[in-house]
Formats: sequence, C-alpha cells, structure tokens
Amino acid sequence: MPGSLRIGRIAGFDIFLHISWLIIFVLLTWSLATDWFPILYPGWTTPTYWGISIVASLLLFGSVLAHELSHSLVARARGLPVRNITLFIFGGVSNIEQEPQSAGVEFQMALVGPLTSLVIGGIALLLRWLVGGLSPGAAILGYLGITNILLGIFNLIPGFPLDGGRVLRSIIWKFSGSLRTATRVATFAGQVIAYLFIFMGIWLFFTGNFFNGIWFGFIGWFLFSGAQAAGTQSTLEAMLRGVTVGQIMNANPATAPANISLQKLVDDFLLPYGWRSVFVLQGEQLTGLITLRDIRHIPQEQWRQTPVGFVMIPLEKLHAVSPQQSLNEVLSLMVAQDVNQVPVVVDGRLVGALSREDIVRFVEIRRGLGLDGSSR
Repeated sequence: MPGSLRIGRIAGFDIFLHISWLIIFVLLTWSLATDWFPILYPGWTTPTYWGISIVASLLLFGSVLAHELSHSLVARARGLPVRNITLFIFGGVSNIEQEPQSAGVEFQMALVGPLTSLVIGGIALLLRWLVGGLSPGAAILGYLGITNILLGIFNLIPGFPLDGGRVLRSIIWKFSGSLRTATRVATFAGQVIAYLFIFMGIWLFFTGNFFNGIWFGFIGWFLFSGAQAAGTQSTLEAMLRGVTVGQIMNANPATAPANISLQKLVDDFLLPYGWRSVFVLQGEQLTGLITLRDIRHIPQEQWRQTPVGFVMIPLEKLHAVSPQQSLNEVLSLMVAQDVNQVPVVVDGRLVGALSREDIVRFVEIRRGLGLDGSSR
C-alpha cells in the first residue's frame, strides 16, 4: 500500500505501518488522555493520563495486529499466499493475494479475526478483575477489554468489507452454490450498513456531537468504499474466470537483439515505433527487458558503445508466465508485484506478452458485448 513503512516481520509476514495510522494514534491518545481516563479515573496527574493513554493506544493497535495475524495464519494454512499486513487509519488489512476457493475456507478465514478480538477482550477483562483496584494498569486492561470486545462485535456486522460480511458471503455461497450471488448480497448489505453509519454521523454532527459525527461518517465512507471495491473485484474475477493468458496476450511483443547498442535500439526501434519498453532476445531465447528509464540512466555519449544486454533488466528479475495460466492468477501476480506487463514464455522462448492494458481492453470488450460474468 502506498505511503506505508515496513516496521518488522512476524510469523513470516512483513508488517507495514501506513502513515494514516499516525493520525488515528494521535487522535486516540488525545481522546483517552483528555476524556476517557479522566472521567473514569478522576484525580490522577496529567502526565499519568497521557502516559497510560499512549500505552493503551499502542496495545490496542497490537490487538489489531493480532486480529490480522489470525486471518493471515489461517489463510496460509489453507494454501493462500499472504503478501503482508498493513496497519492503517481504520485498523488493519491482511493482503491475501488470492480469494478462497471454497465457502468453508472463507468462513474460517473471516470468523477467526473477530474471535481473536473477543478472546483478547475477554482475557483483558479477566485480568482487570484479578488485578482489581484503580491502578493505571487496571485502567489500561479495562480499556483493552472493552475496545477489543467492541472491535470483535463490530467486525461481525454482516456486510462487506467487514469480516461479518465475508461470513455472510460464505454461508450464502455454501447454500446457493454461487459465489457471484453471495458476493452481490454481502456487498449490498455492506452498502446499506455504510449508509446507516453515514446518516448516523450526519445526525450526530448536526445535533452537536461533532467528533462522533465525523467519526461515524468516516467509518460509513470507508465501509461504502470497501463494499464497492469488493463488488467490482468479484465482477472482474467472474468475467476473467476460465480465461487463460494465451487467449488475450499480445503474440507479437516488441523485441530487440541483446548485442546491439543502445543508440541503435533508440534509432531503429524505440523512436520509429514509439515503443517504451522492449523484450531483449539472444537468438530465440528471452534474456531480459529494457525500458526508457533504464536507457536514461546511461549518459547519451555512451549509448554507441553500450550493448543493450549490459543495461537490460535480466530475465531472473522478470515475472514470466505461461500461456496456460489462469488470467485471474496472473492478474493477482501483477497487482502483488506492481508490474504493468509480464512476458509469456514457453521453454525459454518468448511467445507473447501480457499487459494491464490488454486485460482492461478485454474487460471493456466483454462489457460492451454484455458479457459481464453475472450469469456465472
């Protein structure tokens, strides 16, 4: 996710922190230090309120991380690749690169997150009861217990993109046999719930509860955007289901020999044809890719003496695919690796290239023909 900083690795998953997390961390800490703890525990010093508020905020986001880790661990156990986990303004997200292949796997992956939050909340409240008294530690435990239980319940709301929406989708998928129908219902439920949050936010704002009104409105906007994105993704996957790379790839991609100079590449290939990138061949074998950016890194006075093969991106750094691979699978790879095109290779020979533009063009033609995948 753009704007994210890698902060570590847990259980084999890279953990990223989105810059928006800092915004909610500051707001949450400020709210706890000036409102929550002073009301529940009057008489403490200001530094005490701020100290326990910082600790409570950090532990809450640790709980959110545990929630997302549970999703990722179940996904990995069921054979689904997980790219990373990102903490951001509304909590966190596990970047799972593939959708579950069965309703049962979807149900397990979705339910484990809220259950994790509820368990953490229950343990925190139990420890709060055992500790007793009105100490700062007891105050932090009480806050963690309440917020994690609320987090678990909130995520069980039956609408996309919340975990409860995925639970709902898995149940409908199981009984209807149609992932498309299940996604449509869960997406609609998510949009209805989003509107309720938005309307609640507007009502709170204009009745004088400005902070909660803005907060509810942001949550509603987030849910609505997530529900729309989930519906779009499902439609795209249905449209591409059963389609292979070989069916839509460009069978005549731009190529050039590895042993020519950069100057000849520019004069004979790039400028005349308007190409921005070229696959590099050694005989019939694919050896790499060269782009305008790669050429710009070499001073122009050296272009005549520099072979293309010295500047190109080598084959081992490219994400080569085969013509028989699923288009959905390759699209997930392209998104995960943030690449615009991939070479299509058979026995080391370049037989085509697949770009995001090729996929967009294919989708637009299918939509133009009314083949949107809704019947699948």
